[in-house]
Amino acid sequence: MRYREILNQSVLAIVVLFFTKVKGREFSGKPDKHCGKEGHWLEDRMGIKHNSNNGPDIYGYEMKKYSPKITVGDYSASEYAFSTIRELINRLNNWNYNIKITRTQFIKYFGSPNPKKNGRYSWSGKCVPKYGEWNKNGQTLIVENDDIKIYYSYSRDTRDEKVKFPIFLKKDNLVIAIWKSEKMKEHINKKFNNKGFFMCKKTNNIYDKICFGRPFDFDYFIKCIKNKKIIFDSGMYEGNTRNYSQFRGSGSCFWEELVIEEY
Repeated sequence: MRYREILNQSVLAIVVLFFTKVKGREFSGKPDKHCGKEGHWLEDRMGIKHNSNNGPDIYGYEMKKYSPKITVGDYSASEYAFSTIRELINRLNNWNYNIKITRTQFIKYFGSPNPKKNGRYSWSGKCVPKYGEWNKNGQTLIVENDDIKIYYSYSRDTRDEKVKFPIFLKKDNLVIAIWKSEKMKEHINKKFNNKGFFMCKKTNNIYDKICFGRPFDFDYFIKCIKNKKIIFDSGMYEGNTRNYSQFRGSGSCFWEELVIEEY
């Protein structure tokens, strides 16, 4: 590859950074579950500041590190059943503010205990719903008018502990979380519908390739939730105030299908 063959100056600048700062190197730190530390290391090498800005990382492109599941974004819901302001869910469920659910109660009602963590409850793993499927915890994820909703149905909950639930939860088709389309449209379009994204890839733990993918918008994001190329991957757990409401795309299906050039 010769740099002068790249006509897009933004791509050229990113490729030069990768070839001079990342290519041929190995992350030497201790990896964590979701590669957060390595992601920060990669950001440092590429000159990207760690921040929660919803815009693209660099030159109009969003940076990703290749893996089997790559995060699209960590987006808290517009409302959860435990939210202090809960106008939408109250209306949809015919609730009022006399019905109260704490965040800890939410995690215990709809999550599962982890024996490896001394029985700590989390809304993560198998209890998190997939699009169009009801799970054993009585939950499903659907899209209605481009709003992403998670429903709970008492009759579909197979757990014995549900008999201890309060009366207001012993019903079907209750909305327990909702992402309004306006909120998600702003997030997705601002971050990914500019110039697109690039991914840094490794072979035998050594970074050796960089590839660029085309932009995508909110409509494509919703389409890929429906065809399950993007999943909701909650990591909410007791003792941590962060919601960890992450949406992740398959590395091989979602992200690779968008790739248009590689160096």
